[in-house]
Amino acid sequence: MIELVLIFVAGVITGILVGRNNAAKVNRAVTDVTELYEAAQKEIADLQKKAKKPSKAKKAPKKPLL
Repeated sequence: MIELVLIFVAGVITGILVGRNNAAKVNRAVTDVTELYEAAQKEIADLQKKAKKPSKAKKAPKKPLL
């Protein structure tokens, strides 16, 4: 039981240290993803503006039955 608690505490401490060392990389990744998201949203808005409503196709007139 004590071993389990010690392993858990060691894992938490290791996680904190690794997270602290990689905080700069994580923040940079979040910034990059945010910029990409904003660019994608602008592109989607532009494409929606450019998209035209489909025109109704002209139907051929029906031939009268003889």
